[in-house]
Parts: sequence; C-alpha cells; structure tokens
Amino acid sequence: MFVEILNQVTAQTSRECQGSKYRREYLSHAIGIWCNQLNISQDITDYILRGYVQPEIIDFTKYIYKEGTTEMNNLKIPTPLGEAPTSFTVKNQFYQHINEFFHRMNIGSDNIKFIVLIAFAITAIGYFIYILNQPKQQQTTRREEPIKSNSHPPVTSISTVQNPPIPTPSVQIITKQFLVLVVSHLQADFLKSLEAKGRIDFKDGESLYEITKYLWLGSETEYSKIEPNITKYSVAKGAESEYDIYLVSIELNQADEGFNSNVNQLDRYDAFRKLADLSVNLTISPRLQMEAYGNIGVYSR
Repeated sequence: MFVEILNQVTAQTSRECQGSKYRREYLSHAIGIWCNQLNISQDITDYILRGYVQPEIIDFTKYIYKEGTTEMNNLKIPTPLGEAPTSFTVKNQFYQHINEFFHRMNIGSDNIKFIVLIAFAITAIGYFIYILNQPKQQQTTRREEPIKSNSHPPVTSISTVQNPPIPTPSVQIITKQFLVLVVSHLQADFLKSLEAKGRIDFKDGESLYEITKYLWLGSETEYSKIEPNITKYSVAKGAESEYDIYLVSIELNQADEGFNSNVNQLDRYDAFRKLADLSVNLTISPRLQMEAYGNIGVYSR
C-alpha cells in the first residue's frame, strides 16, 4: 500500500515540477501532495510548509539528500591542522541503507523518489509537532479569554422598555483587499513583462495560477504590516540563490473566495482567471530571499 502511494506521489510531483532544476521545488510540491494523500487539513498543511523552509530544516534536508544519493565518500584523515583529504574512498553506509530499503520495497531508487521519501518524513514530523503543540496553544487561549462576571446583571428601567431607542442603521466600511503571490525567481522575465504592461489580462491570470507556489489574501490593514518588511530581504548582487523568490502584490477591488486558504483547485483556478476584472494595482518586489514569506502566513496554491 505504501509503495503504491509513494509511486503516485512521485508521479504527481514529477508532473507538477516538470522541467525544474531545483530540489526545493520538488520537495515543497511533494509535501503538499503527501498532506493531501493523508487527508491533513489545510491549516496543518500550511504549518508544515512554513516549518520546512526554516534554514535549519533546509540545511538538514540538503545533508540527507547528499548522503542518500552519494555512493562513495572521500576518506579524510584528522590532523592537528584540520582534516586532510586522501586519494582513498569509502562506501557511504547511509547510501547503502537507502538502497537496501528501496530494494526490499521493490521500487526504483531514483533521486526524485528519494526526495518524495524525505518529504514524507518532513510531513510526518511536522504533523507530530503540530499535534504536540496544540494543548499548549489551547491553554494560552484560555488564559487570554476575558473573565465574564454576572454578579451585577443589567437593570432595565420601565422607561427603556416602554420607549425603546430607535436603531441606528449600521454603516458598512469597505476596505481594500490585497493578494500576495509567491513566485520563483525563474519567472523574472514574465513578471517584468507583466509589470511593464501594468495590468493583468485573462491569459496572465492563467499563467499566474501556474507559477504561483503560495499565496495570501488580506485587508489593507493587514497588508500594511507586511509591506514595510519586504525589502529587508532583498538579494544583493552576487548573493543570488536558487531559492530566491518574488512577491507579487495585487490590490483587488473585491475579495474572491477562490483565493481563500481552504478551497478546491477548480475554484482557485477560476479566481485567478477573474484577476483581469478584480485587479486594481500591481506591484512586484525586487528579488528576495525565500525567508521573505516565512512570517506572512501564506498557504499553498
């Protein structure tokens, strides 16, 4: 059963990341697919996806991937001046264990399948940590709830009952809505053409759907807390990374439910196609480090 699901997740990950050269893109898609396969709710999925982009997790993942796909390691000899390389090589025990595991499961040991296996481990650990933290969060919420006292119930006067006040009509305040899209730096040319055009047409909406990794929808007040912190993650020339991203900020004339966090992909796709009518203003950030969206609260496309 597990092998069958592993093969399905691998095939879907390969389709969605076709042509990509970056392991991180395969990993993020695989985590999202595993969450869907395991019927993990959207809020927990978002929690796992936010956690795996932490620098410590990324470094550890890189190490696991390197060890799991390298058959032989160069032998190094410790010296008073540090480790000295030799011309000898030794078998990588971790690689041997991974190969034996794949052999016992009767599945191919290609690199994408290994990435998908790492994604499964990250998904399981992230879910476990989320469940462990739930009791602490609930206790914090209870402490923050105001204590309601009924020791002095309100006294209703006779005049109030006989002559109730005339209700004042409520005034609905409409605030601007902002949509933020997280897009890989590989899409720089498309984003430049979009910025030069200054608007989003029907086909652009479809293209944005295809290249968006994560998104966020919120009010102008919420966006005003995010926007000032974006530029501090700007990438200096010569310090570029394969993980760099762009943030596409779109002011909307009204919110569309298709941009909410917990919707099916058909509604999501339709919402992106409506951007030609919904978008008012478009802003594209400079090239940013991936940490730029770590605290925004984005969710998977």
